[in-house]
Amino acid sequence: MVFSLILIAHWIGDFALQSSKMALRKSEGIKWLSIHVTVYMIVLGIFSVFLFSLKTAIVYVLINTFLHGLTDFFTSKLTSSYRENPRIFFPLLGLDQMIHGITLYLTYINLKVLVMF
Repeated sequence: MVFSLILIAHWIGDFALQSSKMALRKSEGIKWLSIHVTVYMIVLGIFSVFLFSLKTAIVYVLINTFLHGLTDFFTSKLTSSYRENPRIFFPLLGLDQMIHGITLYLTYINLKVLVMF
């Protein structure tokens, strides 16, 4: 149940609240990528404070915000090259989402270890 709510937070932060300008420009420079990642962090943070202790929420959000930004830094540059080619663009977008999902899951199942540091 908890991980399902994390995936909902991810969808809201990564899709529902991502403007077209963010989506199109995050591959062009750090400004729009940072705005997108900040929105994502806020949404994940709101959900996390209700799901975890405060310390655990902070650790989880900081790690996943960093990893989300790192992933998007590379995948947005890659996908932007193929916007006009749906046969390549959509599998790359799916790869991006798979990486995010795996990242969220691995940090979730390893939270006890991550919070100890």
